[in-house]
Amino acid sequence: MKIIFMGNPEFACPSLRALNDSKYDIVGVISNPAKRMKRSKDVSLTSIGSLAKSLNLNLFTPNNFSNSITIDWIKSLKPDMLVVVAFKILPASIISIPKLGAVNLHASLLPKYRGAAPIQHAIMNGDSYTGNTTFLIEPKVDRGNVILQRRLDIERDDNFITLSKRMSESGADLLIESLDTVKDPMFEPKVQDDSEVTYAPKIHKSFGRIEWRDQSQFIHLKIKAISSSPGTFTTLNRKRLKIFDSKLTSEISQNEPGTIICMNEKILVSCSDFYLELIEVQLEGKKKMSALDWFRGRNEEFGFKFD
Repeated sequence: MKIIFMGNPEFACPSLRALNDSKYDIVGVISNPAKRMKRSKDVSLTSIGSLAKSLNLNLFTPNNFSNSITIDWIKSLKPDMLVVVAFKILPASIISIPKLGAVNLHASLLPKYRGAAPIQHAIMNGDSYTGNTTFLIEPKVDRGNVILQRRLDIERDDNFITLSKRMSESGADLLIESLDTVKDPMFEPKVQDDSEVTYAPKIHKSFGRIEWRDQSQFIHLKIKAISSSPGTFTTLNRKRLKIFDSKLTSEISQNEPGTIICMNEKILVSCSDFYLELIEVQLEGKKKMSALDWFRGRNEEFGFKFD
């Protein structure tokens, strides 16, 4: 079976590696164009672009995904199937090219968490498990008929990085199994139940601001879910402090929300219910450091407060 693979981020890399090691024939890889690095003149390929080059695969990075040049390139390779992992919405003009259609690996148990940020929303909602779904792509986002699903527990210490890594590896195995399944003439995909749909829209940078009047559990889960991207932050004297890690406590808050105290060598911030312990932070213009080192470097007296 001839396959064109489409993807961008690190999450998609285990799937491309698994396909490359399988019996399937990768005739092409499509990824976003290289981007100029911040504070540098260098340009950088996507994670999938870099991996495809290292594997000597036929890489195509179009500036316009749906124009005639891209469509002609895909048609020239005569793929049997498109495989899509963490890429973009495919227009009908591209979905219709391969004779067996297009398969997508999505990081949730559809129809739950349709959208761009399913892993982050699962963590923020405090879910005990999530999973991967493979489905046949239709023009409408994440609504195609399901091929296979596999559940994955969310561990207590998981954050976006750790959970995403485990899901990408588990998803790669599921993808290969799904391609084998689709070839079976007796295979019948499962229609998604629209009565059970929930959504996981893209998370914007502004959502990363911490509101200390929220409950500590909500803030803690938010940090676990999005501290790596787009980032969680607060401000002190109008300077941004990024927060990368935190820990729940059983200490009932005795101060106004946002008040910072040091107790037994632990940096605690008052929330609406309990104190939240800060573990790792980064002040604007400084290096990432432990919250305790950051606190010790300040001149304020005990009990200062975030903006």
